[in-house]
Amino acid sequence: MALGLKCKKWFCGGILLALAIAVTGCGRLGGSATPDEEPEAVAKRFYELISTSKIEGGTTPASEAYKMIDSKTSNLNVTQFLEIIKHYPPNFAVVVGKAEVKGTQALVPISFKMPSSFGGEYTVQEVLPLNIDPATNTWKIDFTGDTYGMQKDEAIEASQREAPAQKSEAPPGGK
Repeated sequence: MALGLKCKKWFCGGILLALAIAVTGCGRLGGSATPDEEPEAVAKRFYELISTSKIEGGTTPASEAYKMIDSKTSNLNVTQFLEIIKHYPPNFAVVVGKAEVKGTQALVPISFKMPSSFGGEYTVQEVLPLNIDPATNTWKIDFTGDTYGMQKDEAIEASQREAPAQKSEAPPGGK
């Protein structure tokens, strides 16, 4: 009888161990796992590559930064991206804040200084949206902000609702 209890304990312990491994493994293999790299680190590396490109010249660091954006969502090719960042000031540097993660999207506050037309400079504060790429399980930067706030279709629909009604050629009352 003592042998029977030992076998039952061993069997139950083995089942519990297998269940614990299965639950742990499901959390890592499932689509809900967040990327290893934090969204703040991705944003910081992205802007460091752009800054390096501005300081050293050339397109290699900027092309590496382009690989970090969600090109489908941002709807940009590499040439368009390079044209945009070409207009950034020479000593462009970004301060990255603490991200707010909501499911598969992260909003990272950033700030940077821009030269003023009146002399000196001013600080710009923005929010950089990042989305998890399910294929690579990495954060991708929504460079144009198309997934943050109102979507394009919603914006078009809202502008059509607010557009003034077409004036009719006939005077009121049908005369």
